[in-house]
Amino acid sequence: MTIQGIGRYRVLRSGEKSVAAKTFALHCYYDTIVRVASAVRVVFWLVFSLSLLSCNSTRPVVKIGLLAPFEGLHRESGYEALSAMRAALAHFPPQEFEAVPLALDTSADPAHARRAAAKLLRDNSVVAVIGPLQARQVSAVAQIIADSRVKWQPQTRPPSTEAAQKLVEAIIGRMPGTVIAVAGLDFGWPLASAAELSSRTGKSVTVVDAAVAIPAADAVLWLGSAPEGAAFLSRLRLRGLTVPFWTTTVAGDPVFHTLLLERLDGAPPGPIFWAIALGENGNQYIEWASAHEDAPPTAFAVYLATQRALQQIAGDGLPSSERELAVFSLDLEGKSKLIEIVQIP
Repeated sequence: MTIQGIGRYRVLRSGEKSVAAKTFALHCYYDTIVRVASAVRVVFWLVFSLSLLSCNSTRPVVKIGLLAPFEGLHRESGYEALSAMRAALAHFPPQEFEAVPLALDTSADPAHARRAAAKLLRDNSVVAVIGPLQARQVSAVAQIIADSRVKWQPQTRPPSTEAAQKLVEAIIGRMPGTVIAVAGLDFGWPLASAAELSSRTGKSVTVVDAAVAIPAADAVLWLGSAPEGAAFLSRLRLRGLTVPFWTTTVAGDPVFHTLLLERLDGAPPGPIFWAIALGENGNQYIEWASAHEDAPPTAFAVYLATQRALQQIAGDGLPSSERELAVFSLDLEGKSKLIEIVQIP
């Protein structure tokens, strides 16, 4: 290559390097712009997300307490109740606040229920309590909850003595015949004499000890626990007494049916009926039951109680104090069938 050729070659290489350098610089510049833009986008979305969280956090969170058995013999009822509560919270979401469940175990024991209630009430975000699910536990926690600020929706029996007495009298009023035997009255229900129940219902009522033989009666009302109720009814049936057996949500407890069949050992259980106090619009149960065929009526009571608690907290469309009595029969498989819904006087 000549000297002139070498010179031209060097000039061309120098030009190529200059172009390459400029191209590299442009690439670096573009890269920097892309990184800055990406960083800006990240910061923007971070700020936007935090602003959303900030907006959500301004909506107060309240807790709805549930006192129910989650351990021991009655745990199935407890989990059914919790499922019903969650369904109600999902179906009736309040606009002003967010409500979440807080469930504590009672083990179907009065002392355990009192401790659970006291623990619930120490949480200032608890604004309402549903349960307990058994009458004796309702009686055990009544004073503790009544002294608090929370809304209370107990199950099995109403919180006040007067309302509980009206419920018992309403059940007796729907029972067949004029001679009624009442057993298990000491299981958390207001104690009333046979004379008081007779004068208020217009029937001849006898209060009997569950451990002894009952006198002749047209029907029997059991107000005790589910296990004792199964034992009491099995004694009646094994002695050949086929009078209608009535109770409260006791018969809606799976424990009652399971223990009864074990004790009867193939003997017929006879006619069994049970009643529960619903809200001011008992026909709501019919609509609910059509969509929840596998759920027991006791679950609906918790569902309805949760709905009522949300209404009370929000102060929107408060339900009236009227109640209706739903009466069910219990078949051989432990399934409940609605018989009638009547207003409690």
